[in-house]
Amino acid sequence: MKLFLIIIIMSNQFLISQKKLSIKQISDKSPFKVASIPNLKWLNDEDSFTYLSKSKSIYKVNLVSNDTTIFLSRQNIKFKKNEIPIVDYQINSTNRYVLIQSEKKKIWRRSFYGTYFIYDYQKKEMIKLTESNDSLRNVKFSPDGNQLSYVRIDNNLYNYDIKKKKQYQLTKSGSENYLNGIFGWVYEEEFSSYDSYRWSPNSKKIIFCEENQSDVPVYTIIDELKLYPQLKNIRYPKAGQNNPKIKVGIVDATGGSINWINLNENNDYYIPRIYWEKNGKIFLVKLDRPQKNMTLLAYDNKSGKLFESIKDEDSLGWVDLNDDYQFLDNDKLLWISEKSGFRHIHYSDINGNLINSVTKGQWEVNRILNYNQKDNKVYFTANRGSVKESHLFSINLDGSNLIKITNEEGFHRIMISPSKKYFIDSFSSIKSPPEIILKNMRGNPIRILDKTNLNQYKEYNWSFPFFVNFLSNDKTVLLDGILTLPNDYDKNIKYPMIVYGYGMPGTQIVLNKWDNLINQFFAQEGFIVFSMDCRGMGGRGENFKNLSYGDMSKYLVKDIKAGVNYIINNYSVNANKIGAWGSSGGGYFTALMLTRLSSMFSVGVSISPVVDFRLYDSIYSERSMGNPNFNKAGYDSVSIMSHVDNFKGNLLVMHGTGDDNVHFQNTTQLINSFINKNKMIDVFIYPNRDHSLSGGTTRHYVNSKLFNYFNEKLKN
Repeated sequence: MKLFLIIIIMSNQFLISQKKLSIKQISDKSPFKVASIPNLKWLNDEDSFTYLSKSKSIYKVNLVSNDTTIFLSRQNIKFKKNEIPIVDYQINSTNRYVLIQSEKKKIWRRSFYGTYFIYDYQKKEMIKLTESNDSLRNVKFSPDGNQLSYVRIDNNLYNYDIKKKKQYQLTKSGSENYLNGIFGWVYEEEFSSYDSYRWSPNSKKIIFCEENQSDVPVYTIIDELKLYPQLKNIRYPKAGQNNPKIKVGIVDATGGSINWINLNENNDYYIPRIYWEKNGKIFLVKLDRPQKNMTLLAYDNKSGKLFESIKDEDSLGWVDLNDDYQFLDNDKLLWISEKSGFRHIHYSDINGNLINSVTKGQWEVNRILNYNQKDNKVYFTANRGSVKESHLFSINLDGSNLIKITNEEGFHRIMISPSKKYFIDSFSSIKSPPEIILKNMRGNPIRILDKTNLNQYKEYNWSFPFFVNFLSNDKTVLLDGILTLPNDYDKNIKYPMIVYGYGMPGTQIVLNKWDNLINQFFAQEGFIVFSMDCRGMGGRGENFKNLSYGDMSKYLVKDIKAGVNYIINNYSVNANKIGAWGSSGGGYFTALMLTRLSSMFSVGVSISPVVDFRLYDSIYSERSMGNPNFNKAGYDSVSIMSHVDNFKGNLLVMHGTGDDNVHFQNTTQLINSFINKNKMIDVFIYPNRDHSLSGGTTRHYVNSKLFNYFNEKLKN
């Protein structure tokens, strides 16, 4: 009897260890509890934060002690005794007013319309943000906390004095083509900019951009799910076409005449960032259209003088947009540039005179996080030590005493507290799932905020990925890859292999952080999964990145071929069963592999692909490819349509007809090219779905099609 029980127990343990991931789990609801923290909002000048609970109350938490209290109860979030659904909130600088957002309607990737109320903490009352409190955009408090600015659906900028309960209209040119205080589609997508105005530190003025889209061509999306199709128009500048024009103005918070800054140039440039610093100085970032020259302009609001502060340029490639200007109190600033060949921190005065380079070496700085004037230290994240990792470092302003603060292996994301005494460290590696720890600025742990249990993954026979290194075919460069083998890998069995790719210029895939579920799913289903970073991608310096300039496909094709051959020669791969997949840029990668490397790849699933970069937006395409009017050969080489003759495998293309980013037009033109060449292609259309192919059961459907296609065409 005892022996029988032992057998049952061992059998149950065996069954438990054989859990397999399902498509539903990788699409909709993961079976794993992963370390996380709420979407916290720091309170002013104290190491406390607030967050919105699942019960829709706002809680206040002391960062160090973890003491938690209710800041604003759900019972108080009411207007005229009616409960207001809360989706987000802001707290003003004095903690007196809470801005409640009750509705959210998505516009593009980041922008949205909302409905807003103001809760007066002192009077314990809720009021509307003006009588017409819906369809507002980019709502924010003034620095003094007594005013709220926003953009209405008429594309004009407004301000509301909370105490006076009075609204001021600050601009009047707003229309379908003129946008004030907001950016249009292309800035939002490629510069992550949809909010184009800033308050003065004294809360008396606002600087804003007026975007003129009149000359930008219109792209039309058709909604065919209605009885009669409806049209949605987007001002979308494709490569080589007219861009929006930008003006920058300054206006009083109570309205009046606008002081337009004279930028002294034609309109073919970008203004992706504006700053109004606490010392009262105004700075604009100006980027020329080819994105080879970026200038930080300083503006004196009293004299009206505009002058160049910092200039960064790259004649062989492009300049990445700098989000890391740190404006210091002594008319000095810290900034990041690749001018040394790698992304490093430089210390200059506002007239552009370099004082010293703070960091140096064959590694890259990711972000400047803080400069602490008391201890004269700059805190930043960088990949020093490993191109696959990101760690927190400190260094003296003169470049001495470089210290690595985070020591755990892997990729670290850092959030420094308001007092600058602590930071929240969220990190993981390919060996260890996410962990979140509160630390002091020396890196010593204060307390664990959350930790992921590794054992839950082991119950699914988790196959830990590992890194591989190999030489390019010309033996000049050592390249990095990441490989996941089936958990029951047997070197005597030949496995099909799936290559997940992206490969867009300046990006990285091979990073030392916790793996995603879809790779594990494929490994459990008996596939080898491989990814790699090719020449032209990021993290390895300017020369490495610039190899993609003018023809982003050149080294992508060469290096993927070298990587796949390395895996074939060193692992048990069926060389006749190799597939590729990816989304967006990865969709492009997949179509490229199935055409230009058709002798190697036999199956592909291309999701939301760009197939010709003439069809994609100006900012992204021209950044690494130049203007198509001056680089026809490069654009022809990159275009999938130029290589359809080579296709001989199985390709499934999936695309949403409502994709505002990579238009369905790409798939339409690809289909047409396949028809003209009498080549067979499989296509699946997602009506009205956007670029993410998400919402409802859509992602489950996408992953089902993805797996079934590989299972049918590649594995069997």
